[in-house]
Amino acid sequence: MGMGGNLQNLLRRHAKSLESNPEHKVAKAMHDTLALRNPTLEKFDATFTRVAGGSAPTFPFATADDYYEWGSSHFVVEDIRVPFLAINAKDDPVVRHVPMDGGGNGLVIMELTPFGGHLGWFQAGDGFVDRWTTKPVLEWLKLTGEVLSHDTNRLNWRRLYVDTDGYIREDGTPNIGCKEVEGGGIIDGNGGEEGMLQGL
Repeated sequence: MGMGGNLQNLLRRHAKSLESNPEHKVAKAMHDTLALRNPTLEKFDATFTRVAGGSAPTFPFATADDYYEWGSSHFVVEDIRVPFLAINAKDDPVVRHVPMDGGGNGLVIMELTPFGGHLGWFQAGDGFVDRWTTKPVLEWLKLTGEVLSHDTNRLNWRRLYVDTDGYIREDGTPNIGCKEVEGGGIIDGNGGEEGMLQGL
């Protein structure tokens, strides 16, 4: 129920802008969704996301299951053309099918943990709580950048490298990178701009 409730709260925060046209299908779905008591993610999706999750002609879907089937990434895993790591949990309420064979794609590595929920995997740190996935993801990115060599012309991907400041970067994008920050912490990418839709 946590995710459904969080999404309902997010919807409530933006209700004024979404009800500017009360007869619009999004406004009607919003009112139905805000009336739900303790919604699960599935109930939220069945009431709101399947209707308002995108534009026509794809949306609305008849059911949330139709929406899930349409949006599932497991159909395109075989088409990935860059090194790819996916970490999923068996108890994830969103990801329902994990192609552990990587869709037969040698560039894909799939990991499946018994628990973790949706983007969970929390662990206690030194005075804070963080996600244990940070370390294996950064190790995988570093390995990919330093060790793996592929025919870049055939695969049409850019080389990853570690710069002098320890950031993992991709050729051609010198202003985008990642690295583990000493002591952890929260990075807010929302920018806090007025009028922006904020995430969970």
